[in-house]
Amino acid sequence: MASGKQGSGGGDPGPGGGKGRGSGKDGGNVPPRPGTRPSGGGRPKPSGRPAGSGARPGQRPAPRSSARQVAQRRRQRNIYIAGGSAGAVVLIVVVIVGVVLGSGGGGTPKTSTKDSDTFALTGLVTQDDLAKVENVPVKDLAAAALSADMSNTKIEAEPPQKLPSNNPPLVQGGKPEFLYMGGEYCPYCANERWALVMAFSKFGTFSNLKGTTSSVTDTLPNTPTFSFYGSSYSSKYISFVPVELYTNSGQNQSTGAYPTLQAPTAQQLALMTKYDAPPYVPSSEDSGGIPFVYMAGRYVFIGPQFVSQALSAIPWDTAAALVTAGNNSTSQDAEASAGFLVADICQITKGQPGSVCSQVPKLLWGISTSTPKIKVSSKAPATTTTTAAKTTTTKAK
Repeated sequence: MASGKQGSGGGDPGPGGGKGRGSGKDGGNVPPRPGTRPSGGGRPKPSGRPAGSGARPGQRPAPRSSARQVAQRRRQRNIYIAGGSAGAVVLIVVVIVGVVLGSGGGGTPKTSTKDSDTFALTGLVTQDDLAKVENVPVKDLAAAALSADMSNTKIEAEPPQKLPSNNPPLVQGGKPEFLYMGGEYCPYCANERWALVMAFSKFGTFSNLKGTTSSVTDTLPNTPTFSFYGSSYSSKYISFVPVELYTNSGQNQSTGAYPTLQAPTAQQLALMTKYDAPPYVPSSEDSGGIPFVYMAGRYVFIGPQFVSQALSAIPWDTAAALVTAGNNSTSQDAEASAGFLVADICQITKGQPGSVCSQVPKLLWGISTSTPKIKVSSKAPATTTTTAAKTTTTKAK
């Protein structure tokens, strides 16, 4: 993935660059390893752990990617520990497990009494900017997903992981429920929200989406994005339930923790505790990462599907144009990520709505990290072949 304007080397062209959607690809250097201490020193790492603890690279078990792509992603991202610090995570678990034992779970998420802290924007996203993200054609999302699955070295996106077939479904109001848990401070959540809005807008309508940025002190600082806090989602086909766990400012300089924005329900925490853990992450040390997206009991992904350094510290409307241009690596990664989500949602909804799912090739439906790589020949029907990749887990120093 190309480094952005704030880094060294080549990067994504601006939204006005290139020759139009999908007409070109940009190269560039691999950005610095995420989770490193911001320049200037003295501040605790805002990755959710006190200063001195190593940032952990985010990975998924048994990825389908090439060894080169796995190594590159390891340098590009880490999984954030939800809660801001290990102590905060333990405290939340203890408190909410007590609620589960005492009441049997359920209930309505509790929110903080103050509005979300934001840096770049505090108002609603403009209809023009939202339309740019919502109106990327389904066929373009599917094409990007196909290119990523065919090991296009310029597209670094990954699909979700498949859950066991006997896993209980997650349903709300008679519709498949998709649970997102993240934090406003988290730059990897900031990246992923672009793909989430791009994908879920094909199945329903978002209201009251706000523009915000990730933390200004974290890796990939000040990444513009949406905030799901205070938003709503309406759909005939699915339910989308977002939980923004933490704000993006007010970090405790001793613990690295951010203030709580929304507290999860006992059921939501139980899902995260069970599935944001081995075997869905490499080790118990990687448990509790965000973003965490649980897809109706059928798929899950922990950590972002893509990461772009080019999004860091640029204006919000510039980011919207960059993500939707189609002619740069950031846009191709975001669209491929959305394409994977759309394809898996179509599998879950059994092809509804037809106006959307009819544009997604059937070979993408139900795509996951365990799906054999798609290999398309111009002289023969699509076939599949499997490419193995060895995965190792390392810690950033």
